[in-house]
Amino acid sequence: MVHHTRQLLRAQDGHEIPLHAWRPDGDCRCVIQLVHGLGEYAARYQRFAEAAAVEGYAVCAHDQRGHGPDAEQQGFLGPGHGWQKLIEDIERVNQYVHAEFEALPVILLGHSMGSYVAQNFAMYHGPRIDGLILSASTWPSRLRVLTGLLVAHVESFRLAPHKYSGLLHFLGFSSFNGPFKPARTEFDWLSRDEQEVDAYINDPLCGGPYTCSLWVELARGLLRISSDHELLRIPSDLPILITGGEKDPVGGEKGMGKLALHYAQTGHQRLKVKIYKDGRHEMLNEVNRDQVMRDWFDWLATTTRNWRSG
Repeated sequence: MVHHTRQLLRAQDGHEIPLHAWRPDGDCRCVIQLVHGLGEYAARYQRFAEAAAVEGYAVCAHDQRGHGPDAEQQGFLGPGHGWQKLIEDIERVNQYVHAEFEALPVILLGHSMGSYVAQNFAMYHGPRIDGLILSASTWPSRLRVLTGLLVAHVESFRLAPHKYSGLLHFLGFSSFNGPFKPARTEFDWLSRDEQEVDAYINDPLCGGPYTCSLWVELARGLLRISSDHELLRIPSDLPILITGGEKDPVGGEKGMGKLALHYAQTGHQRLKVKIYKDGRHEMLNEVNRDQVMRDWFDWLATTTRNWRSG
């Protein structure tokens, strides 16, 4: 039996953080603190969380600002320093996890945009986690990010930070479906499972829209993490799993390979890369998701088996 609870945590600035927790019926082996991606929300991971609980893993996942059913405005992180607030929210949830699951290892799992925020958190709070899973991540091109940041600033000035820009949306997503033409939908890049793609399309809380200020903050965040100097802040003995689909347009085999290379070059020796042939962006919603979850659980078991002595 899996126990699911939902509550609100108070952030540093008074923001209420919706937090979901799934717990196993019996003993708990470790806690997975999950950070979802852009244009989705924590409850989308219920299937994964329930499967994890059956294996003895608790999962705690919060809705990031501007996401989920409680968001005041979809795709808006709030006024000023939005990226830093996302990191502070992870810290607040992490404090809760350590208090609620005392003496258990904590693995931070970030998907897509969540992987970028998770890396930034690990750069400054690495000792607070015992492992890091980066799903559907990549090593950003700083030139492309700087160009995007400039355009986002212009659009934010032209329209207002809390407004939506069709141009920024086009620049952010227009190329993603290209490898899958002729495409059935504009979101075929998410998964080969048509039912999962349709569920995403029919969910009003998925797929945006995203405000100008969110694009600005995302670009700033990507500039923070795309630096070997910053990667050196992450403990070199931290177990790291980089995983995702071969054909994911966000990064794919090439982008994840570059990311792994930078981690290796900065002395991170407990590094594993698992790339799934023909997989797209959401491996937990892919046709081979059961095997993906099995692989992740096996990595968790190996990583946490002797974590106290590590």
